[in-house]
Amino acid sequence: MKYRIGQISKLLGLSAEGIRMYERDGILKSHREGTGGYRYYERPDIVSLILAKDYRGYGFSVSEAESLINTDDLDFVKKSFARRGAELRKEILHKRQILTCLHEREALLKKETRRLGLVRLAERPAFYLLEYMLDDELILRPEQYETFRRWIAMTPFVFPSLRCGWTALSRGEKTFTAALGLMERDIKRLGAEELAAAGRYYPPAPCLCTVVRAVGHRSSGDDYFAHLRGYVMKKALRVAGDPVSRTILSMNRQAENIRYRQIWLPVRAAA
Repeated sequence: MKYRIGQISKLLGLSAEGIRMYERDGILKSHREGTGGYRYYERPDIVSLILAKDYRGYGFSVSEAESLINTDDLDFVKKSFARRGAELRKEILHKRQILTCLHEREALLKKETRRLGLVRLAERPAFYLLEYMLDDELILRPEQYETFRRWIAMTPFVFPSLRCGWTALSRGEKTFTAALGLMERDIKRLGAEELAAAGRYYPPAPCLCTVVRAVGHRSSGDDYFAHLRGYVMKKALRVAGDPVSRTILSMNRQAENIRYRQIWLPVRAAA
């Protein structure tokens, strides 16, 4: 039997262009009936397309599917299956890590947005920061761009962060350093200890912790640190480092630009 491309497209749920792509990659071959006649395909071509979809379902690329369909080397097929199996196990592990990260972030949002603006003493978790911008000026050197890209590639585990100079804030100055952050626990999950070392390590520390809601593209200033300053004075605490924030949610970027930020301010009791 002879089948035109439209029939096969409807039968297999593939677009005509998709079938042509598989043909260009050597998975099937059309035939012509006479000089200048229309193209048609036969049963083996349909089977080849089904096999290609089968291999694609396992995650093989089109070129890999072509190699598997057209080879007569059984060892090659076995090795290809074993390699893809190893890749899938790695992908599944990574997906599980992402699911854990998503659940943690969901729980964080539920808990922290309920106590918006409240200040409490808490242990800050350990993390690394890779600073890349001072106010609006990029501070990375060109040779650091590759490291920055590798940090970005670790999303969703990487989070946006700001570090603010506490002394400068007390004088009314608003200087902020933008950074990428990565929790120490996630570094261990990802096996990214060497890459994380390019950033600055922040060990666990007793901190004032609060969550603020910032609105506007330039509202990263003193307005949401006022309640922290008031708490420090009221409790007679000594600030032991700069406040560091973690953006846990960013919304409505094109208009109001709403961010929810978790802020840690290292403190110790006054002498």
